[in-house]
Amino acid sequence: MAETPITLYAIAVILALIPAVIWLTLLFKKTKRRGIQVIIFMGSIFSVVPVFLLHYFLNLFPQFDILSFLQSTIHDQNLNYVLLFISVGIVEEIVKQALIRWADRKFLLIHTINDSIRYSLVAALGFAFAENIFYIVNIYTQLGVQQLVIAYLFRSIFTTTAHMLFSGIFGYYYGIAKFAINIVEQEEWTGKRNKYPAFVARMLGMSKIHAYKQIMILKGLILAIVLHALFNLLLQFNLILPVVIYVVIGFGFLMHKLSQKTGQLILVTNADNITSSINKNDSDVVVELLGMWFNNKKYVDVIHICQRLLERDPDNKVVQLFKAKAMDKIDNNSAYGKILKQMFPDKKGNEKTLEDMIKEKSLREKNLKQLPVKPRITESPKVNDIQTPPKEDTSSYNLEI
Repeated sequence: MAETPITLYAIAVILALIPAVIWLTLLFKKTKRRGIQVIIFMGSIFSVVPVFLLHYFLNLFPQFDILSFLQSTIHDQNLNYVLLFISVGIVEEIVKQALIRWADRKFLLIHTINDSIRYSLVAALGFAFAENIFYIVNIYTQLGVQQLVIAYLFRSIFTTTAHMLFSGIFGYYYGIAKFAINIVEQEEWTGKRNKYPAFVARMLGMSKIHAYKQIMILKGLILAIVLHALFNLLLQFNLILPVVIYVVIGFGFLMHKLSQKTGQLILVTNADNITSSINKNDSDVVVELLGMWFNNKKYVDVIHICQRLLERDPDNKVVQLFKAKAMDKIDNNSAYGKILKQMFPDKKGNEKTLEDMIKEKSLREKNLKQLPVKPRITESPKVNDIQTPPKEDTSSYNLEI
C-alpha cells in the first residue's frame, strides 16, 4: 500500500483503459468519423461528474434526499435496495442519453439505427472507464491486490458489457425515434394501428409522428433504467451466474439488432432529392399490396417488388424499409436466404454519410445540366427501320406502373 495517490490513480487509469480500448477496437474498426467517437468517449467520461455532484449535494443537504426519506419510511431491506438501484440507474442513464442527444444535434451524428446503437456504446464505454477508475482505487486501498484482480476482471468483462447493453438498448429505440416518419407510415401500410401515439398526440396536442418519437425515446430510457437496476440488484445478492447469463443474452440480442438490415438502412429524408418516375396514386396502390404481402409472410415476393420499385423510385424510404424488414425475416441459411444474400450483399464499412449523399446529389444535378439536348427527328421513319415492339414480359414480378 506504499503507492502515492498520483501513482495509484495513474495505474487505475491504465487498467481501466485496457477493456475500453479493446471494445472500441472490436466494435468500431471499420467505421468512420473517429473524431466524433473520441468526443463522445471523452464527454461520457466527464458525464460521471453530475452523478458525483448529485451525491455530494445530497450529503450536504439531506433534507432534499427523497431516497433517504423513502428508505427511512420503508423497513423492507430488499425494497430499499430496489429503490436505491433504480435511483442510480435513473441518474446514470439520463446522463448518458443526454450526451448522445446533444452530440446528435451538434454533429448530425445519427444516419442509421445502427449509428444510434454504436455511438451509445461509445458513451457507455466512456462512462464505464471513468467508473472503473474509482472502483479500482477503492478496492485496492480497502481490500488489497488479490481482491482487486478478481474484481477487475469481472468489471472489465461483465460490468463494462452491461453498461454497453443498457446504453445500446436506449440507442436502438432512439434510432427508431429518429426515423419515426418512415416507420409510422410503414406500419400504417401493414394495417398496424398503434393506439398509444394517437392517444398521446390528442392529450398533448402534438402530431402523431412527434408523439411516436417521444414514446420511443421514453421507452428506451425506461428499459435502460430497468435493466440497469436489475443488474445491480443481482450483484447485490451476489448472484454471479445469473448476472453472467443476463449480460451474455442481453448483449447477444443487441448484436443481433446491429446485424439487421433495418438497422443499416439510411433513412435520411431530403425532399429535394426525390426523383420518382412513378405516379403517386400508382405508388400508393403497390405499397398497399406490399403491406398485404408482408402481413401474409410473402417476404420473397415483397423483396422482388421492392427491388423493382426502387429502380424507378430510389428515394422511397417506405419501400426501402419494407425491403429491409423482409430481408430480416428470411433465414440467411435457407435456400432463399443464400440466394438473396448473393443478390443483395452486405456493404459493411461503405455506409454513406449525409455529406456523401449531398455530394452525390450535387454531382447528379451537375451531370444532368451538362447532358446535350438531342435534336428532334422530324422526318418520318422508313418502313424497313420500324422495329417490332418487344414482347410483353409475363414474369410475375414485372411491374408496369
